[in-house]
Amino acid sequence: MQQTIYYTQINSPWGPLFLAGTGTAVCACEFMDGKDFSNLLLRVHKQNYNSPVQEESHPLTSAVDGLHRYFSGDSAILDHPLELQGTQFQREVWSALRQIPLGQVATYGEIAARIGRPGAARAVGQACGSNPVVLFVPCHRVVTADGKLGGFGSGPDLKEALLLHEGVSMK
Repeated sequence: MQQTIYYTQINSPWGPLFLAGTGTAVCACEFMDGKDFSNLLLRVHKQNYNSPVQEESHPLTSAVDGLHRYFSGDSAILDHPLELQGTQFQREVWSALRQIPLGQVATYGEIAARIGRPGAARAVGQACGSNPVVLFVPCHRVVTADGKLGGFGSGPDLKEALLLHEGVSMK
């Protein structure tokens, strides 16, 4: 059964953030950083079984409030329910990422070991790259084995800024 997917754009300390969800679960959250807004809407529509997409922030109030608490440093975790479409492997990785505590990092290899797939560090990196709900699934908390930042869809400067916001210095 199709549910309407609601979306809004909110301001964060690091630029505009696109947020979408059903009202009970978040299905998309990403930094806009020059992305084509119509492509974001089309992707959300397609990833959610061609559900109708409607601009309205009220159904997303709880998620927006959680993000604002995160931005202000008042909230330890963003534990809002999620509705994610992905492979079994991706969902396992995303679940493991949600277990990384605020203020800590894990390596791609550590995440691979946690999900019972030692040696799958590169695949973990790919799953991080396809994460549709940045901040709610904190892929920015995953670093390389040698302690370097590694990749991030919105760039290394933003990844470092998010980690600094959470109390992690990569220097």
